[in-house]
Amino acid sequence: MGVVFGGWPEEMHSDFEQVKRIESAKKLKKDVVSINTEEGRVLVQGSAADPYEATLQECTCPDFAIRQAPCKHMYYLAGEMGLLGDLPVYKKKESAFDPGSEIEKYRDLYKSGEISADTYVKLCAPLDKMRKK
Repeated sequence: MGVVFGGWPEEMHSDFEQVKRIESAKKLKKDVVSINTEEGRVLVQGSAADPYEATLQECTCPDFAIRQAPCKHMYYLAGEMGLLGDLPVYKKKESAFDPGSEIEKYRDLYKSGEISADTYVKLCAPLDKMRKK
């Protein structure tokens, strides 16, 4: 596997937690205080009094401090610099994903005792909403 940006391994960006951050980055434009793509720096007003400063390698936000993995601020910067082009993009109309079959799969795991009722409900609630759309 290669490197997408900032020395981070390419395979990490398809991890569920990272995909959530990539999607959150798409909503940050209104919070950007300043960006310098030539220097690879962005200031983003978050929940703290002072804006978070991010580069492609680090960020001053709590998420990065705790996880030591790219946060949404870093993904925003990478996106603005054109460095996220090789990441997979979900295309709803082209997807073969079937929420109903996923619910059946988790039902079987629940019935066999491999997952708890609580886990079964947590997994299937969003799938059920997807199925009804």
